[in-house]
Amino acid sequence: MSRAKRGLELALRAFSFVYLIAIIVGIVVYKALFIKLLLGDPFFAVYGLSVAAYILSRFVLSLFYRPGKHQGLEPHVAIVMPGFNEEEAIAQSLRSLLTLDYPADKLELVAVNDGSTDRTLVEMRKVETEANGRVRVISFPENRGKRAAMAAGIRATDAEIIAFVDSDSMLEPDALSILVQHFAKSEVGAVAGHAEVLNIKESWMSRMQAVRYFVAFKVLKAAESVFSSVTCCSGCFAAYRRAAIMPHLEAWEHQRFLGREATFGDDRSLTNYVLRDWEIPYEARAVSHTIVPATLKKFLTQQVRWKRSWTRESLIAGRFIWRKNPIVALSVYVGMILPLAAPIAAGRAMLYRPIVDHAGSPLLYLIGIYAMATIYGLYYAMRQNRWDALWVFGILFVFFYLCFLVWQTYYAILTSNRTSWGTRPSRHVHVAERPA
Repeated sequence: MSRAKRGLELALRAFSFVYLIAIIVGIVVYKALFIKLLLGDPFFAVYGLSVAAYILSRFVLSLFYRPGKHQGLEPHVAIVMPGFNEEEAIAQSLRSLLTLDYPADKLELVAVNDGSTDRTLVEMRKVETEANGRVRVISFPENRGKRAAMAAGIRATDAEIIAFVDSDSMLEPDALSILVQHFAKSEVGAVAGHAEVLNIKESWMSRMQAVRYFVAFKVLKAAESVFSSVTCCSGCFAAYRRAAIMPHLEAWEHQRFLGREATFGDDRSLTNYVLRDWEIPYEARAVSHTIVPATLKKFLTQQVRWKRSWTRESLIAGRFIWRKNPIVALSVYVGMILPLAAPIAAGRAMLYRPIVDHAGSPLLYLIGIYAMATIYGLYYAMRQNRWDALWVFGILFVFFYLCFLVWQTYYAILTSNRTSWGTRPSRHVHVAERPA
């Protein structure tokens, strides 16, 4: 990089930092100076203050995050990779596991074909042959659901540590060796790895998600990790102590909600089972790269599934999280309430007050949204190794959230007993649902 270009990049980073601080200070000052005015609408006042406090507290707590230290630990690890109709990505994902910087005699690789109807099994077998015995393939004759596939992989090994990698994700060579160091602490039952978007440049949708993933892990999970209480070990890459999951394996595999078997939200559900009695940190240096939905339809379908699992698992977490650190408990409960209040706040600010109540324009609300969006985008810009314009998509994503995602919440709650798996439709049929 030339000296002039390097100087420009430093100048842009400096400007971003100053702008970020100015926005944060502006939010704090505004809330302080106009609190009486805002109290004219108590709901909006409480909601606005809560959102600002919650988001800013995540950033502040994340400053105290520290990655794990090398302990010289090399436990027996099994990586389980379930796959359903992933013919385009599964071979590449499996091959990435073969390049891991980890002793081959201490690493098992188990690929589980969940009754795919495409060439997923063929691709798995191809890698199995190439790997000369390092990859073991388990194949279901019919689609049984992701949990059944994961459980089969767990039962196929006696490894001390069980890691899961999604079939559309790839690990960096040192990811596993870094992640397992946390298990040197006997209280740790699971560790969440870091995920970045692999197909960043595929579409405007994938670009927006790149910023969202970065902040979700580097800020939200890092903040939770300060108290070793990560609430969701992403399926992209996470590892569990065998002793922490075996007592719950049957209950997790056959979990039911509102009368139906819970086939989605496997990662958040398994995290809940472990978090009850164990510590769960996050490791920012253990990096996976995952393929995200690149079209609006696929993305919205994925998001409604995630919200359904959030509905179920939030209710479960709320029953035990109070026994954890008080700050953790408070953040979880607030994090449960705010998404429920968000559609009401947006509806009041954008529709009811200006149209029905004639109480002014939604400009103030939109300025607040812009401020929070800019914080996300500029944080991404400053933390990246290389300066680029991708951070702008982080701002766009927050407005995209306002237009589409915020309204999904109640729909997801009302349809939370529906079942599905993955980014492709599953043909999994429960015994109770089969026609006579």
